[in-house]
Amino acid sequence: MQANTHWIALLEPLEDDMKEYLLLYRNGDPSWQERSPAEIQNVMAQWNAWFKELEAGGHLRNPGAALAPGGAVIRKNGNSIATDTTLSEVKELVGGFSMIQASSLEEATKLAQGSPFLHDNPGGDIVVRPVMVVDG
Repeated sequence: MQANTHWIALLEPLEDDMKEYLLLYRNGDPSWQERSPAEIQNVMAQWNAWFKELEAGGHLRNPGAALAPGGAVIRKNGNSIATDTTLSEVKELVGGFSMIQASSLEEATKLAQGSPFLHDNPGGDIVVRPVMVVDG
């Protein structure tokens, strides 16, 4: 997805009764980019329609993005830092993310069920996690 300045307006303060939730899209089809241009355009249109629906309901905080293959896992290893670029334990595990706002975990879960991610990924799942608010 390309950056869209329209979504920047969504970063306004939360309403008092709303909480933020992170949606993690996991175990998707890594070959989705090999589809035909028409198929990819159709899927992107589904995502855009879902984001507009969330926005119209006051639930979209940030549409997020798909994650590119590759990356690194960084761990503290005694007194040094170990970097693993093979990603053997997490390769293709998390394929993307979005941020929504909802009044409860139940509402956030219901909103996540409308994601196009579940339509084409029978083995995929969406993890819905509340974002911790730290007063400071």
